[in-house]
Order: sequence, then structure tokens, then C-alpha cells
Amino acid sequence: MTKQNLSTLPGGIRISEEERLLIARGAELSARADHTAVASSFLSPRQQRLLFESAIMEKRADQIFFWGGYAGATRRMAIYLPTWILSFASDREPAAQLFTKEREAHYLQLLSETGVCPPPSEAPAATANVPLPEKLEETQENDFLSGFVHPLLLEGSGFRALSHRDWLGSLMSLGIKREILGDITVWDDFHAIAFCQTKSTPYLISELKKAGRDAVRAAPCLLPEGFVPQQQYIPVTGTVASPRADGVVRTLCNVSREDAAAMIQRGLVELNYDPIEKTDISVAAGDIISVRGYGKFKIDEIGRPTQRGRMHLAARKYQ
Repeated sequence: MTKQNLSTLPGGIRISEEERLLIARGAELSARADHTAVASSFLSPRQQRLLFESAIMEKRADQIFFWGGYAGATRRMAIYLPTWILSFASDREPAAQLFTKEREAHYLQLLSETGVCPPPSEAPAATANVPLPEKLEETQENDFLSGFVHPLLLEGSGFRALSHRDWLGSLMSLGIKREILGDITVWDDFHAIAFCQTKSTPYLISELKKAGRDAVRAAPCLLPEGFVPQQQYIPVTGTVASPRADGVVRTLCNVSREDAAAMIQRGLVELNYDPIEKTDISVAAGDIISVRGYGKFKIDEIGRPTQRGRMHLAARKYQ
């Protein structure tokens, strides 16, 4: 985020002009969801938070269900529910926290009780050999949610290993906007699953032909019950003098402390999906740090002292 044209929400959250327009768009969608649900494009976690905080202030937060195609998705749409669906939840209140399993489960159960979606299923126990999602001949809108979000199985030739960057780059090269796509989860070296707006699936299936230097194809697919993405990580370890953000970014990105401080001050670093500008903000275990140009990291440990008086840092870089 740049430092120009910033305004502030009543809760103290600083927003750009682009984000102000996003909030106005959310209010417009909310007003339209009278008898029929309407949805935004895919949103980053920060964008979700802004819409949610704005809805709380306007006392309509219970109207918004965030969904990305599977439980626990990072990039999600804001789906504004009509009154007739919300009436089924008159005796229950959704969890007040946005990024919780409980809030998501509340709405999945609500949609099940209205009859527009099947009952939510529990995640299966982790196994070594999980079968690929089933390929379909055409996109199927079997329930309320699949009318908004649909998964595509992306498949390479089997001769070249393809990364998340390869798949995302190939999709973006088709001339689409990032807001068309939700999460892209890498299944193995030759397969990935991309969640996209249902209305865009025919175009993506027709046009996706290459990723990296490999011939690829996309097909609609059916996720197994309780689908859990197989997220891949690269371990990152090191030491820091303190939990200050500039020191942590220095270790994560293998840059000088001066460069880490400059990236923070330029708005290139997010802590738990919010841009930070102060280098002395503390980082803790469980935090998510995103550095533009370097990737996203989850902090697993920070603070255990070394013999030289520094602190152990253990993190995972998302692939």
C-alpha cells in the first residue's frame, strides 16, 4: 500500500482509495441481496477483513459468508446472503471472529439446513496416498456454493515438475484478473487444483494449454468429501537478535537489515495480511509474514535463546 490517499475507518484501520471503493462495492452488494444471494470476486485476507469490519460497523456482518471453495481457504469470495436464508439462523449467532473454523462451519450448517447445500463433512484423517479429485466432463453446479466457486484440476504432461508459480503464471498469462482466481493448491509435481469463479471456468478450460515449458490442460473436478489441500513448504531456520519485524524479514529473505527495513517502510511487507510500516513491530509464533517478491512465511517458533544470546527462528515458506 502506498502512503498517498489514505483514509481511516472508525476502527482505526488505514485504507487506500482502492480499498475505500471495495468497501463501497460491498455495501452495494449487501443492498442487492434481498431475495437472491450475490457475491464479490475473490478477495485477499486483508480485503475480507475490511469488508467484514465495515459490515460490523453497519450491523450487517451476519449477512456475509466468506467462501473459497473448501473449508479453510485463504482467498475467498464475500457471499451476501438473503433474508430468507438468514431466517433459519434466528436462534444462533455466528462467531464474531472472521478467520475461524467455527464461523465457517456455522454458515455451512446454515446452508445445509436451508436445503441449498449438502451437510458439511469432517476432514478425513491424513493418509499417504490420497487420490486425485475426480475429473468431470463439464462444470456441474450441484448446489448453492458451486454456482459461485468451482475447482479445476490442472494437469501437466508428466515430464516436467510444475510449481505454484508456474500454474499461477500460466493462468494470469491468459489475460484474466487475479480476482477471478482463488487458491491454487499444488497436488504433486504434475497436478494442481485451482479454485475460480464458476462463470469463468469455460474460458480457462478452453485456453489453458501451457505452464512453464510444459503442455497442460484444465478440467472441472469433484473434490472428495472433507477435502484438505496438500500445502507444500520450504523450512526456513535462523537466529534473530529480537522479534522485531526488520530482523525477522532479514532472516526470512536473506537480505541485509537495512534492505529489510526499507522493504517495510515501502509497504512491501504484511503481517497477518495487514501492511506494516514500522520496523520495530513484534513478530510471534503463528504469525503470517508476506514479503512482496519473496513469498509468504508462517512463523513456527521465535524466542528460544541460543548460547550466544540470540533467538531461534523457525518458519515455513509457502510454495
